[in-house]
Amino acid sequence: MARYTEKQKAALDILMKDAVYEHAMKIITDEGLGSLTMERLASDVGVSRGTLYNYFDDRDAVLDYVEERTFGPLLAAIKEVAASDRQPEEKLTKILESIFTGIYEDRALVIALTPNKHSGAKRECQMRRRTSALEAIKVVVNEGIAAEGFKNLSPLLVSELFLGAVTAMIESMVFNGEFQAAEEIVPTMMEIILGGLRKSD
Repeated sequence: MARYTEKQKAALDILMKDAVYEHAMKIITDEGLGSLTMERLASDVGVSRGTLYNYFDDRDAVLDYVEERTFGPLLAAIKEVAASDRQPEEKLTKILESIFTGIYEDRALVIALTPNKHSGAKRECQMRRRTSALEAIKVVVNEGIAAEGFKNLSPLLVSELFLGAVTAMIESMVFNGEFQAAEEIVPTMMEIILGGLRKSD
């Protein structure tokens, strides 16, 4: 049996996870979530099921990895915008632009994964990303209230409503089978959101 140095093993782990991601994405986007099984994935990657299980406990773990790798950069972008020195209104606009641009670019994956969410499956990875996004938005809402640009409403409730509107819009596009680009969605959403949030003179 071959023995590897730590550096070689780390490189092999990266190659394996890259292959799993690539093949899992292809199966999900081309054939749907139902076609993704550990047996099928192992076959497509070219390894035994036992080898695949060395990296992922089950199919949900694979899905968590695919989602984290696909949408992790989107969450990072949201956090970056929230921490920037832009004005609160501009931050909310940029956050929406980041979300809908990312969703549009990965729409095949979003279409495949959305029915799974409807089935009630709430994976830890999804909840962790949602909580992080919610916290970033809450920071922006608090800033807007402190600057007296936003009404003094519950930052948590406003953030929940903000994310709820985003989720509803995404699910509507999945249901209709028509994805709109960010520039078509964001101005209208911001007009509605700020109409209720912006403090009147």
